Amino acid sequence: MRRPDPGTLLAWLAPVVLLVVMVGPSLLGLRLFAAGDLIDSSQAPWIETTTVEEVRNVCVSDTVDSVIPSSLEFRQRIAGGDPAPLWDDGASAGAMLGAAPPQGVASPLFLATLPFSDASFTGWLKLFEVVAAVAGTVLWARRLGLSTAAGAVGGLLFATSGFMVMWTNWPQTRTAAIFPLLFWALERIVQDRTLRSALPLPFVVAALALGGFPAVAVHAVYLGIVYAVLRLVLVNRADPEPGAWRRWGKAPLLAAGGAALGGLMVAFQLLPWLEQLGATDLGYRENMWAFTFGIRELLTAAFPQALGTCATDAVRWGSVIPVEGVSFIGAGALVLCVAALVLPRAGERMAGARTFWLVAGLLTLAVTFLGGRLNQTIAMLPLMDNSPMHRMRAIGGLMFAMLAAAGVDAIRRSAGTRRVLPWLGVVAAPLALAGAAWAARRLAPEPAAWAQVRTSVLLGLAAGVVVALAWAWVMSGLRGRGVVVALIPLALVGEALLFTSAFWPRTDPELLFRETGTDRFLQENLGHERMVGAGYAYWNGANKVAGVRSLSGHTFVPAEWRELLEEVDEGMFLTPTNHTLSNLPALTHLVLDRLAVRYGVADLAVAPVGDLQGDGEQDASRSVVLQETAARRELAPVGLRGVAVEIAEPIGDVAESQDPTTITVEVRDGAEVVATAERRVRDGFADLVTIPVDGEHLAAATGPLTIEVRAEGEPQVSVVAGPDGGWVGAITAPDDGLDLVLTDGAQVYERTTALPRFRWAQDAQSCEEACAALLATLPPEVALLPDADEVDFAGLPATVDVETDSDDLKRVRVDAEGAGMLVVADSFQDGWQAYVDGEPVDVLRADHALQGVPVPAGEHVVELSYEPVGWSVLPWVALATGTGLATLWVLVALRARRDRPARPVSPGPAEDDSAQA
Repeated sequence: MRRPDPGTLLAWLAPVVLLVVMVGPSLLGLRLFAAGDLIDSSQAPWIETTTVEEVRNVCVSDTVDSVIPSSLEFRQRIAGGDPAPLWDDGASAGAMLGAAPPQGVASPLFLATLPFSDASFTGWLKLFEVVAAVAGTVLWARRLGLSTAAGAVGGLLFATSGFMVMWTNWPQTRTAAIFPLLFWALERIVQDRTLRSALPLPFVVAALALGGFPAVAVHAVYLGIVYAVLRLVLVNRADPEPGAWRRWGKAPLLAAGGAALGGLMVAFQLLPWLEQLGATDLGYRENMWAFTFGIRELLTAAFPQALGTCATDAVRWGSVIPVEGVSFIGAGALVLCVAALVLPRAGERMAGARTFWLVAGLLTLAVTFLGGRLNQTIAMLPLMDNSPMHRMRAIGGLMFAMLAAAGVDAIRRSAGTRRVLPWLGVVAAPLALAGAAWAARRLAPEPAAWAQVRTSVLLGLAAGVVVALAWAWVMSGLRGRGVVVALIPLALVGEALLFTSAFWPRTDPELLFRETGTDRFLQENLGHERMVGAGYAYWNGANKVAGVRSLSGHTFVPAEWRELLEEVDEGMFLTPTNHTLSNLPALTHLVLDRLAVRYGVADLAVAPVGDLQGDGEQDASRSVVLQETAARRELAPVGLRGVAVEIAEPIGDVAESQDPTTITVEVRDGAEVVATAERRVRDGFADLVTIPVDGEHLAAATGPLTIEVRAEGEPQVSVVAGPDGGWVGAITAPDDGLDLVLTDGAQVYERTTALPRFRWAQDAQSCEEACAALLATLPPEVALLPDADEVDFAGLPATVDVETDSDDLKRVRVDAEGAGMLVVADSFQDGWQAYVDGEPVDVLRADHALQGVPVPAGEHVVELSYEPVGWSVLPWVALATGTGLATLWVLVALRARRDRPARPVSPGPAEDDSAQA
């Protein structure tokens, strides 16, 4: 057996080195492959006790406020014995969990992580993505006559391309990791045109659809169709076979059949998703095809940090956030792409492949940076009009990776080349990279900004130069070519490590949504109702990890539900899917009663709701150091929600890990301490600083109250003086239906007027217009219906006892004195079926966006069950289809092995001698 040359060995070792260095500790649970540092240092209730000093990547909030919480929810329910967690009602209007692809939890890559711990599963998921990508590129490369080493290099480059790195921990990358396997499966069919050759395609199509991000899957499917047609034409031209059917008809039929069977295997997922899309307003995406990036973002194709990074306090001068804008291919990879174009191809099996990769790759760059009529035309294709075109970078990264893989083999074969074009290419490529590095230097807004990215740009340039020098060495015919070629994967993995170390998360496992006092309070007191975050407390979905139901969320919501939320707070939606209260006073809105919002949660940095007493008494000419002298205020008995001090000298950087200064508040009624509170000093404290106090009970105090504010620790806190020492303002509680009940880690307000999430309506009122506003004027026992005459209401009360309240099933016992309606303050959405004593009844739209079930007089058991369309039969169809195809694949493979002619035995020395004689 021939020993592999150094270049081949290192080509295979390169992705292994990447995984060992960047992902290995996460596989063992030693590091967390998620932005735990961002979770812990950005939002309540974690920020108040954080020890995180710096965040590696602040640009990945979607992963920690939506994707990872949903993934953990799915994993926890599977571990708890739920065989099919279909629906998740933990945030906002609720969303499909395992019932449809968007969360990506049904992806084979994700399901493979279930045996591993919550702290390590994201690392294993990345490992499986890289393995799938490398396996796909190697299989595809071998089909085209490229070496396995070239395929491994292509896999490394694709797995570390801009999209695959920047979208880590989103479902997008587990979808894109299947792209190489799709093209390999199509190439099998084009070349072999047999039943056996078509059998992988259904499984690849199913995995692609289950990945969780259909938009990028559509991009791959369209390019896959173009590729298959092109290859079919070129293969038929090079090797014409008799019979038009075999030449032109068989391959398309096999591909169409394979794709159809793949679709059948995932129909149980696709149908609920399509039904939801039909009810979702995607109007904001209508013109997304027109959005393009500034041309300077193109520099990130060679140098991913050319326009800044996402680290704490780092400067970024790119035109968009890096998750969308970084289009990294790699300086070394770009040199290899040039080599693939100017050197001869590997053989006839490569016909058209290089041209396709180049054109398709340039197309993805064109729609990203040029747009215009091109994007408008592409948007006319089905399913291409409501997703940003620049996300075609996912498939574009694969195109350039495969072109670079072809360049590896082309360089290996280029010894002794005397043609002018390759020598021009080997000189022009590093010069172009040097020009790009110079442009990056010129675009930096200031010397400090260039210093921030200089090392990464220069190291990237060095990698490109190393690849070009290796290419030139081989073409020159000098000795040691095998060793020199080995420098190519070394340079490429160096670039990959540089890029991924800046953007892949590797944090302390203890930071994965660590439990807080606020969690425990809500778990003990929330019951069946829900809370709402203000100012992004609990980060719009992270609450689900603690088992706390929230009105905030990061998900698509039905139009009527959105109308209710915007009736409460016009500024609730930061983006079309990201929503939380923009201000604490909105907690008093009566529509929140109907939505069963019992608690509101806010960061301690948010000023408590109330009236500030004592403002204007400050003497800005004097200051007091709280570590040395307490600031005091006396006031008559009053409900207290907080105190305020005014910082005299702004506080700079605070070392969170070293027990920073804590501002403490004590409120005394005579000599007795009747309320306490504290707040930790943070970076940038300045001007008016408030400390929430749970002191509404102090309105019943027996004598004057004394407020005393002190500080302990470093740095020092200087506050503006008042008439008698440091100035202290008191924030008193108005009569607004709120009660501040917790100030430990976050401020938690109880809404005393909140209605139960499961309530009885004994009467109804009809409404066709302005229904959201009308809700605030109705008594609790009245339901708002599109047509109140459709339901019988007796005007009599009922008792409601909740027996089961899980995400997919609600069971309630109702004892009604007369007919009426059970109103559940969950979103009215497709897929929910109601049963009264086991008999199916329709779920009606109540209170504009909620669920209502008509119930007759008497004692009844009411069930609400999530039963998405197709799930009664289609999962069994999928199982039967997948099992049948897998069995057929095994049988066909065994038959092919049995029918394969035996390999002739090589004659031994004796036979050779006799034959010669």
